Amino acid sequence: MWPTRQNADPQRTTVLVVDDEPAVRDIESRTLAQAGYDVLAAAEAEAALQMIRENKPIDLVIADVHMPGMNGDEMARRIRALRPELKILFVTGFADTLFNNQPVLWEDQAYLDKPFTRQGLLEAVSLLLHGDLRHCAS
Repeated sequence: MWPTRQNADPQRTTVLVVDDEPAVRDIESRTLAQAGYDVLAAAEAEAALQMIRENKPIDLVIADVHMPGMNGDEMARRIRALRPELKILFVTGFADTLFNNQPVLWEDQAYLDKPFTRQGLLEAVSLLLHGDLRHCAS
C-alpha cells in the first residue's frame, strides 16, 4: 500500500525530479521549490525507483526521457507497477523517441518539450496535478 497525502499539509505537494543532467535537475528543483513544492531529486532511474519502493509521499514524478541505464519511459512503466496513481511528467527534447517507445501517454501522464521556460514547467506541473493553473506562480 502506498502512503496517502491525508496527514500531509494539503498545501504541500512533493515532486520527484529525475534527470541525469545536474544543471537541468537543479533548475527544475529550484523552480519547483521556489513555487512552494517539496522536491526530491534523483540523478538516475534506479535511485528514483528506490524512493518509490520506500513509499516516500510523492505526488508527481518529472522524468527525463533519455537517461543512461534506464530511459524515462521504462522507469514510468516500473513506477506504474509500484504506484499506479502517480502522475508523471516527461521532460524531453526528444518527444519522437518518447512516442516511438510509448505511442500513447497513459492517464495522468504528460510531456513538456526541452528547452522549457520556468513558467512552462510550473504550468505543466499545475495542469497535471490539479487540472488547472491555480497553483501556478506567475
